[in-house]
Amino acid sequence: MYFWKIKPLAKQLSLNNMPERTGMHYLLASFLLILFSTYYALWWGVVRDWVFYSEIIVLSVINIFGCIKAFEANGADDSNSFVLRVICLSVPISVRINLYSIIIGMIFYLTSESVFTEIGFADPVRAYTIITYTVFVGLNIYFWWLVVYGLNKVTGYERAT
Repeated sequence: MYFWKIKPLAKQLSLNNMPERTGMHYLLASFLLILFSTYYALWWGVVRDWVFYSEIIVLSVINIFGCIKAFEANGADDSNSFVLRVICLSVPISVRINLYSIIIGMIFYLTSESVFTEIGFADPVRAYTIITYTVFVGLNIYFWWLVVYGLNKVTGYERAT
């Protein structure tokens, strides 16, 4: 299994050389990464206001658009193994996203009291909320960009063989 590298995984997927057991391991890892991400986000706390609800809408649109673009990158209706490929690629991508999220989250956690003050912001809590919202949206866009990148690599390797 690849937990960071996308290119060698894309090469393996392009050759349809993914054993069923390995595919199951990627599915399991994908589910565990999603579970980790969910509880990690909840650990930081959720304030249910207009920013939270707009974030849900924006992330839903990004996911819909990202999934459609990924499907097209895989060859759309003329392709095969879309689900397996996306699940497998999502593991190293999610490892990266989770690592970056932890680093960014720790920076916010360690610096928020000195950065988000009433001297710098009229409403420090609102500023913190909007900036973290932007980070989560950015990480979601980055996730789908890497999925499309990985699928383009897979289809590129397929065409080369």
